[in-house]
Amino acid sequence: MPTKAQNLGKGGAMNTADRTRTAATQRPATPRPFTMGIVNADALAMRTLREIIADMVAEAHVLWTESSGREAVEHCLRDHRKPDLVLIDLLLQGLKGADTCLLIRRKSARIKLLATQTFPMGDSRSIAIRAGAQGLVCKDDDGVIVGALRTVASGGVMPGFPTAEEAHHRAVERLGMADGRLTVKEMEILDLMVDDVASAGICASLGITPGTLRRHLQSIRGKLHAGNNVQAVLTWLKGE
Repeated sequence: MPTKAQNLGKGGAMNTADRTRTAATQRPATPRPFTMGIVNADALAMRTLREIIADMVAEAHVLWTESSGREAVEHCLRDHRKPDLVLIDLLLQGLKGADTCLLIRRKSARIKLLATQTFPMGDSRSIAIRAGAQGLVCKDDDGVIVGALRTVASGGVMPGFPTAEEAHHRAVERLGMADGRLTVKEMEILDLMVDDVASAGICASLGITPGTLRRHLQSIRGKLHAGNNVQAVLTWLKGE
């Protein structure tokens, strides 16, 4: 049997180099910096999340925090305010967390979405998946939040969740947007209606007349099989 001394020399040098390379590959990679937004209506929860991120996710830079889903959607449509990832509470007031996720997802295949909730609830996971999120975490486990943030920010997903790109394609296909079922103008009108913009404001924003708006709304209701404008907006939000 060869002794340790006999193993030294050329073969030993190669083994040493191999061990050095192996050690290098096993060192944890430095996490890539990423930007993010946080949407949570609970001031205490928001403060806790910010502290967790500041203390444990040094590579994350929080661009903004909001208690309103509508404001979060607006941030994600502005070039200089678009984050890499948004952490969204499902239990938002007004525009619900799932609806906020869905509106962002329809507009972007790049922004990653991580949903949060205070307590585990039966159908929350399926709701978050349908809304286009890449994961769902409870807010009572710091380690899980940190791990999920890093996983999703790096392009990964939690088990059973789609990637941002996959979720985007599903979201647009569900309403037939990919095959031209809804026109770009019709989608813009629906987005403005979600934001509670009045008819006059929609006309001014899109440069159309009230008569043209009425024709668009009639077309939208027909395509979405909605009896009125409220039903059309709800169908648009739910992606059904």
